[in-house]
Amino acid sequence: MFTPARYVIVDDNAEELKQLADSLQDIGAPCLPLHYNEVDGINVKHLQGVRLLFLDLHLTTGAQSSDTAYASGVIVDLLERGITDATGPYVVILWTKHQEQKEAFETYVMTNLDASKRPIAILSLDKNDYLAGKAGEKLTEDVGRIIETDPRLRALLDWEREVLRAAGATLVEIGTLVSTGDRVAVRFSERLDEILSLIASEAVGEENAKADPYSAINAALMPILSDRLANQRIHPTSNAIWQAAVTKISGVPHPTLADAAKLNSMLHLAASASEELKPGNWGAVTLLSENGLEDFVAARFDVALKPLLSGTFCMTEKKDRTATKLCVVRVGASCDYAQNRKGPIPFILGAIMPAGAARRDQNLPKAEIVTPPLVIEGFEQPVMIVFNTHLQITLVPGEFEGWKPLCRLREPLLMQVTTHGAQTATRPAIISFRP
Repeated sequence: MFTPARYVIVDDNAEELKQLADSLQDIGAPCLPLHYNEVDGINVKHLQGVRLLFLDLHLTTGAQSSDTAYASGVIVDLLERGITDATGPYVVILWTKHQEQKEAFETYVMTNLDASKRPIAILSLDKNDYLAGKAGEKLTEDVGRIIETDPRLRALLDWEREVLRAAGATLVEIGTLVSTGDRVAVRFSERLDEILSLIASEAVGEENAKADPYSAINAALMPILSDRLANQRIHPTSNAIWQAAVTKISGVPHPTLADAAKLNSMLHLAASASEELKPGNWGAVTLLSENGLEDFVAARFDVALKPLLSGTFCMTEKKDRTATKLCVVRVGASCDYAQNRKGPIPFILGAIMPAGAARRDQNLPKAEIVTPPLVIEGFEQPVMIVFNTHLQITLVPGEFEGWKPLCRLREPLLMQVTTHGAQTATRPAIISFRP
């Protein structure tokens, strides 16, 4: 129900923990102070949404203050257990009396912590500067200064803030639909229920809204949220923040194939690890089983399997054909999917092949559309998916019920595939003569 804390402090000294927490709150940064003890440690689930993690270097009193490796090991253990794939980029800020150990700590963390869980930077604040009386104002200023030290993190935090602001504005719009007369005790909540129910029913139909009200409301509100995010007035400081963070636009090196594939996948693919994928989901990509594949292809697409890759998909090298897998993608009208319309469901045949696969240079099928390079789980190298929109079939849910989707094409790429298919299927032809 609650948004994970973005600013987290971990310290074994309750007084020093409170001092830093108070300073963060003074600059408007709501933070979560976690008191560490050697018996229970901390609840590491509170680190799952962190952006700025303030850490006392020596969280245990039993070790010598000079034993940086032991102290660093305690922290690495916390990070290994608390940081997840869903955490995103974060910065560690050491809150310590031992500034001279910062470099050794950074080396230890970057060497021993799993690469996917490493912070993008490790900064530090010297506790000795603030332990004298009435140092709160200086600490407040220095915390604000150090947050601004890394412009990339500051920019990402700014973007996250704008998203939250857009989401808040969307909720405000919903709230304004409740009239003044209905803004009393029980009636307020009841009227809000009526409004949400009306929106959900209109978005996907009454039966579908009853089955999955969250998805129904999401379908209605996402366009509003997206529009607000794109068009709301940005904070006066945002432009300067982004100018400082994004500085290599003119001189950025061209991405390698591997880098391009990662970027494309971030933009255009949803993985099964990040969401619940079903074979009937709009854009779901499913590998065709090798068991009975020849009969399936012949019966459903009226083509022979053996020459399919060299013929229809124009592949010229045997090694590339060996590394290629056939798949189908669930397509169809977005409104049909949103309203869970009954009846046969359309799929397009595709081939997942190495991104650098050799193919014929000429006479490629007009019905063909090729994705940019992608990274897909189960394939050792970047791949591309070649869809032939002429090879389209329909299946009823019982025929694909046991399929396990590989990934899902996000809407922009999926719409490119379906639009290409529609244009190809409806292209006009005339009989004509040329002199």
